[in-house]
Amino acid sequence: MRKILFTTMVCSLLLACNSPAKKSDKNKQSSTVLQSVSVDKLLAQADELVDQAIKVKGHVTHTCKHSGKRCFLVGDNEQFTIRVEAGGEITGFNRDLVGNTIEVEGTLKARRLSKEYINQMEHEVQEKAKEDGTAETCATEMNNINDMRAWMKANNKDHYAIYFVEGVKYAVVE
Repeated sequence: MRKILFTTMVCSLLLACNSPAKKSDKNKQSSTVLQSVSVDKLLAQADELVDQAIKVKGHVTHTCKHSGKRCFLVGDNEQFTIRVEAGGEITGFNRDLVGNTIEVEGTLKARRLSKEYINQMEHEVQEKAKEDGTAETCATEMNNINDMRAWMKANNKDHYAIYFVEGVKYAVVE
């Protein structure tokens, strides 16, 4: 009986001590002011920012016309693009946004493609070329696969990361 009572008291004490800390952690997160960065700067440090709250500013190049649930942003260097998925307060991206600069708040996410997955992609492209002879499309896809492999080798990685933002809210900026 003493052991049960003692264990109950210790558990209660631990729970009571941990509760205020959790609340203060939540307050710290909600009171953190995010600094807005360009698409270029975000992608340059993306590996360290995965699953963190971010704020990114970029030029809208495309919004998905069917669902409006995605848009694509570029920074100063138009070679770098990031996809933004609608969520939170964002119900969708209007096609009128194309050509505007927006600032998006959200969480940076990554989809990692393994070597095995990329090998499977290559196999499928080769099979597709044999079946329907779409050499031009297959050549573009093979160039993408080769670029992924070259990036993995240059960065000593065993995967290729595709970064995107799970958007929570956005605003058009001047």
